[in-house]
Amino acid sequence: MDTNTNYTTPPAYAISPRHQVKKCYNRACMAMLFQFLIANIIVMIPLTIYQGMIMSQLMLEEGITDPVVLSVRTTELMNPMFMILLNAIAFLIANPVAYLIGNTMTKKYYKAKPFSKIQLPAADCVIAVLAVVGLQGFSLLVQYAIMSVTKMSGVNESTAAMFAFSDDITKNIIMVIYFVFIAAITEELLCRGLVLKLFSPVSKKFAVVASAVLFGVMHGNFNQMFNGFLLGLVIGYVAVKSKSIWIPIICHMAANTNAMVLSYFEYKIGEDFFTTELIYGAVLTVIAIVAIVLLLKRNGKIDEEKDGFPVEQALEVPEEEKPKCKWKALLSTPCFWIFIVVYAFNALLMLTPLV
Repeated sequence: MDTNTNYTTPPAYAISPRHQVKKCYNRACMAMLFQFLIANIIVMIPLTIYQGMIMSQLMLEEGITDPVVLSVRTTELMNPMFMILLNAIAFLIANPVAYLIGNTMTKKYYKAKPFSKIQLPAADCVIAVLAVVGLQGFSLLVQYAIMSVTKMSGVNESTAAMFAFSDDITKNIIMVIYFVFIAAITEELLCRGLVLKLFSPVSKKFAVVASAVLFGVMHGNFNQMFNGFLLGLVIGYVAVKSKSIWIPIICHMAANTNAMVLSYFEYKIGEDFFTTELIYGAVLTVIAIVAIVLLLKRNGKIDEEKDGFPVEQALEVPEEEKPKCKWKALLSTPCFWIFIVVYAFNALLMLTPLV
């Protein structure tokens, strides 16, 4: 045997480019499923204990034994602040943990730096924020149109009431912190910092659209899925153009702030705010169109070579293999379909007729 022979391990992409790309896709979706699982565990365990305590008290003090009545009364007595805090804690833990899991599982295949310096002029950053906030206005009009036809709301009444503004100032403050800061930052960390990154080795354009699909679906109710998809397209475009997730985080925070402002005025004004809200949505739609046109005109189409997060370790995929490594690869990824089924089922659970 020749002891002088040097044996070297072939790089990951030498095994099978399509196989390695599918691993990135599969594990990005797997990380999203981990997020769902971790968040639900964090919420459901304390929630079950809390509901059990309320039910026991109702059975002892009021003698309620009917399961339906018991369930209704328990829901009525639950403290909304408790649920908001639970969800905030769940997002604060689950999203970063899922991000770390996804990075750990894929670091030997593909590495990029989402927390890089922003490579986008300040004016374009402002236009991007206007585009995202404006799109919310368009989504608002679409949601109202769907609701008027189907008579369906995206969430049940108890959930809607729980996350609505009230006279409880402390609850309102916690809710704003949750939606504007915790949800926006940690969702961007997961969806653009991980999913967009792991969908990018073959095509940045594909990554923007595919990550927007997952971003929309992860919102968990049919009304918000469309809004999430549209916002995901613009935020993803901004991410690859700015080569960083810092501007996407700002855009997301601005969008959630806008939603909070609308929700607050709806609480203060009531049903009389409906007409004003429609006018506001129409104005925002015009702003969105102008902002998106300006953004595209100033920055152009996505350049597969120049745009995207700075790459430390790339997957080298031959040109002839790239068509098979986009949608065909994603749609043949098991975790993608598990993700879709899980969130579609969750959305069905949240779907309820408007009364």
